Amino acid sequence: GAGAAVLLQPSMQAVAEPPSSGMVFASIAGIIGAISGGVGYAAGAQAASQAAVGLAGLYVIMSVNEYVVHRYYQHISINKTSLFRWMKKTFKLTPLKSSGHVEHHKETKDDMSLDRRKDPILDSDLYRGTAFSWSISGIMTFEIAIQSYPWLWLCGWSFQASTIGLLAGIFLHAAIWQTLHPHMHDLPDPRLVDGVPGWSMAALRSTGFFRYLHHNHEGHHRAFGAHGNYNVCCPLADHMFGTYVGIIPPKAQVA
Repeated sequence: GAGAAVLLQPSMQAVAEPPSSGMVFASIAGIIGAISGGVGYAAGAQAASQAAVGLAGLYVIMSVNEYVVHRYYQHISINKTSLFRWMKKTFKLTPLKSSGHVEHHKETKDDMSLDRRKDPILDSDLYRGTAFSWSISGIMTFEIAIQSYPWLWLCGWSFQASTIGLLAGIFLHAAIWQTLHPHMHDLPDPRLVDGVPGWSMAALRSTGFFRYLHHNHEGHHRAFGAHGNYNVCCPLADHMFGTYVGIIPPKAQVA
C-alpha cells in the first residue's frame, strides 16, 4: 500500500515506465541538432554541419568505448576471446583479474539492493565498485581523447573546440553515471572529493532519459550471465552489436 511505499528507499520505489529506445535516440539527435543549430546561427551552415557530424561521432565513440570497457574489462570477457587466448599462449600472459565489478554483480539482488558480502575489493570502497573516482575519470579522458581528437580534426574542429567538446562529454558521462548507478543500488551519492558528485544531476532522476537508463541497467543485471545492456549512460552500442535485451521485469513481478 501507500504506507509501505513510503518506507522504501528512493531507488527501491517503482520506477515509472521509460520511453522507448527510439524516443531516447530521437531526443539525443534533437540535442545534437539544437547545439548544431546554435553553432550555425553564430558561424554559418558549414560550421553547423561540422558540429553535427563531430558531435554525432563523439557520441558513437563514447558509446562504443563504454560498451567495450564494460563487457571486456569490467566483466573480464576479454579472457574468453580467441585473440587473448592466442596471446596468452604465445606471450605467456596472465588472465585479467576482476576489478570488483564481477563481485558487484554477485552481491546485487533482483530488486537492485545489495546483499553485502565480505569482499576485500568492495569493502575498501564506500560505493562498493559502483562509482568512478577522479583517477578513473582521468583514464577515461585519455582513452576517449586519443580517439576523438583525430575524428574531430577530420570534421574541421579546432583543437580548442575539440578539447571543450571532449571535456564536456566526459563530464556529462561521469555525472550521469554517478547520479544513476550508486543510487539505484541504495548507496550514497559520490562526494566531490571522491569523483564527479552524484548530486550533479540528481534533479533529473525522474526524467524519461534517466528512467530509461534505470530500466536498461536493471536489464543488464537480470540478463542471463549479465550478458546484455552493457551501455549504461550512452545507449547505442548494444543495439549495434545485438546485445540489447530490453526491459527485464523483476522475478516477483513475473511470478
